Amino acid sequence: MLQNTFRNFFNNHEQYRWRIALVLFGTVLVGYFDRLNISFAIPLMASEYNWNEQQVRDNGSLLMGIFYLGYGFSNIFLTPIAAKFGPRKSLIAIMILWSFFTAIGAWVSQFMMIFIASRILLGVSQGVHFPMMAQLTKNWFPLAERAKANSVWISGAFVAVLCAPIILVPMMASYGWRSGFIVLAMFGLFISLPLVYTFIQDTPNRHKGVSQNEIELIQKSGEQEQQLTGATDSLSLLVTSPSFLLLTAIGIFNNIVAIGVSSWIPTYFITQKSIPFADIAWLVSLPYVFSLIGIAIWSYLGDKHNARALIAGLGYLACALMLYLALNANILWIIAILFSTAILFIASFNACEYAIIQRLLPKEKVATGTGVYNGITTMVGGGLGPLVVSPIIGDGDGTWVISAICIVNALMLFSVYRTVKY
Repeated sequence: MLQNTFRNFFNNHEQYRWRIALVLFGTVLVGYFDRLNISFAIPLMASEYNWNEQQVRDNGSLLMGIFYLGYGFSNIFLTPIAAKFGPRKSLIAIMILWSFFTAIGAWVSQFMMIFIASRILLGVSQGVHFPMMAQLTKNWFPLAERAKANSVWISGAFVAVLCAPIILVPMMASYGWRSGFIVLAMFGLFISLPLVYTFIQDTPNRHKGVSQNEIELIQKSGEQEQQLTGATDSLSLLVTSPSFLLLTAIGIFNNIVAIGVSSWIPTYFITQKSIPFADIAWLVSLPYVFSLIGIAIWSYLGDKHNARALIAGLGYLACALMLYLALNANILWIIAILFSTAILFIASFNACEYAIIQRLLPKEKVATGTGVYNGITTMVGGGLGPLVVSPIIGDGDGTWVISAICIVNALMLFSVYRTVKY
């Protein structure tokens, strides 16, 4: 029965666009595994190389944050090149590259500078991933479905964060942290790559399996959206508009909180709560069960009420409180619940983030505009996140800053809603 359901889904020519979203989900899942492996490797590397507490914070912040330097550079400067080749060809190329650089990290890890270079190159290879998926989403989905469609593939990031501890912790504990790098490289080559090659096309018109009814539905929505967005040819004017700049600031703050917290959670439980490495899997995974619940709830409510930024702002206010309470609690099960609730509310922004970008940008500028947005927000927010959040593995001073950032983000999201009404 399950086999028939699966076959019917992939043979349904009236809903082919949802197949695109599902394949993109698979690419995000594997891509995020390759980002996250370093978070679980840090405690084992610290033991192997006899790092002290300060070295753990410094080396960990560098290895986790340096990825986003290459990632941001690639988003800004390589996305225009990738856009000329088209999403399909670009996705195929970068998945081969990021699998290679992931594997290289395991082989050269004894040479710190080369290992750092491999993390930068991994970031460079993954940089155009989200812009290409954003372009595909705008090409394939009507405006009214955009939040749900984006949420399908964005949820791959949360599934990765959820599953990474379950998969990587036992593997690295049994076979060494390098094993996680090699296995993930194989995932990219033998799972993501065949899916993209088989099912992805740049536009509905280029795919023989799409029905005429679905093509007309997508085209009609695109024409209506063009009237709302306008036809500005200058990308510089688009990305310097007040709404775009405000959303970019929000994205930076979101990445500082989300990437910073997720990067340090494994080390936090080991160093601050004295949990053995082999036992942290469920503690690290549990909060991201709630992220999946959250992204489903918030994307549904956002599309239904056309109030995505407003919902995200309310979510960030609640997140500020939950993170503050979590970082000042001492009972393990309470900490786990509070972290889980915080992640639930953070997902309110992830559910609307790329839908708002796609609403602000005309169709022909989505890939490059998203590259500028993603590049700046991840290079600045992702690069600073592990550093800003690092006090959670120290004496606790400065942890209030994380909640303060959440409150500022909420206020900016309310402003976006007032301006864009989306």
